[in-house]
Amino acid sequence: MQIGQVSDVWMYPVKSMAGHTVDAVQLDELGVIGDRSWSMLDSHGDVAWGKRFPKLMNLEARYVGERPKTRVFAEQVPPVNVRFPDGSEASSDDPINAQISDYVGENLSLSALQSPDNRDHYRWSQPLDEAAIMKILGIASGEAPPDLSDYPEELILLLAECFAPPGTYNDMAPIHLLTTASLRHMSELSGESFDVRRFRPNFLVETNEGVSGLAEFSWIGRRLQIGEVVLEVAAKTIRCSMPARPQQPFDLPGNPKIAKALYEETNRFMGAYLSVVKPGSVSAGDKVMLLS
Repeated sequence: MQIGQVSDVWMYPVKSMAGHTVDAVQLDELGVIGDRSWSMLDSHGDVAWGKRFPKLMNLEARYVGERPKTRVFAEQVPPVNVRFPDGSEASSDDPINAQISDYVGENLSLSALQSPDNRDHYRWSQPLDEAAIMKILGIASGEAPPDLSDYPEELILLLAECFAPPGTYNDMAPIHLLTTASLRHMSELSGESFDVRRFRPNFLVETNEGVSGLAEFSWIGRRLQIGEVVLEVAAKTIRCSMPARPQQPFDLPGNPKIAKALYEETNRFMGAYLSVVKPGSVSAGDKVMLLS
C-alpha cells in the first residue's frame, strides 16, 4: 500500500552541523553512505554534538568535491567545507580545529569516520550511567524519563558504552524518517511551526491524503519499501533539546515551545528510526510503500 512519496532526501556531512537536500543517496546496512562521515570530538575523544555544543548547529557543512559512493573510513573520507555564520569558510584539509574551537568556545577536533573494528574510537571516555543519559536527553531532575521499552536492550547497553554504533556517527539507528503528517499534527497541536529542518531526518515523506497524526508510530514493526530499498521501522525517534535550538543557516530561532510540545504531547518522541533490510538507492519522488 502506498502511503506517500519521498519529499526530501537530506545529507549531513558533519554530525550536528547543518546539512542540505540532495536528489538521491545510496544506502548500505549501516545507513546513508556519506551521511555524518565526520564528527567533532571533545578533548576526551567523546562525541561533541549539538546536544552539548549547540553552536555547532550554526555551522554548515558540504563535501568539497563528490561525496563518497561507498562507505569509507579514516583518510579515505572526502574533505568537507565548513561555513561559519559570518560567511567565512574553512576546509577539513586546513587547520580547521582552532577556528571551530574558537567559535564554539571549547577545544574540539574534527574526526573522520573510523572503521567499526576500531571500537576504542567510539567508546565513551567514561561509561554512561543513568544520570548521564538523562542529561544527554535534556531531562531535568524530577521529570519522568521517556519510555524506551521499544529499544532493544543490547542497543541501550551499546550506547552506554559507545557514543555511536561503531562504523557510524549515527545517534542510534541507520535511518531517521519523518512524515509531513507528523509535522502538521504537532504544528496544529502546539500552534508552533514544526519545520522539518529542526529535526534532521534522512528522509521526509509527504504522506498521502488520509494519513494523519503521528503516522510513523503506527508503522513500528513493519517494513517500508522506498525505491529499491526495504527498511524496517524499528522504534520512535527520541528527541532531545536540539530541535528547539537556533539554527542560523536556516534562519531558525530558538523556540523552547517546540521542546515543551514534544514533552507534553509525545513524551519526547517524533519520527521513526529504521534499519536497512535491503540496501540500494533512494531518490526524491520515490513512492513509499507500507508492506504487509
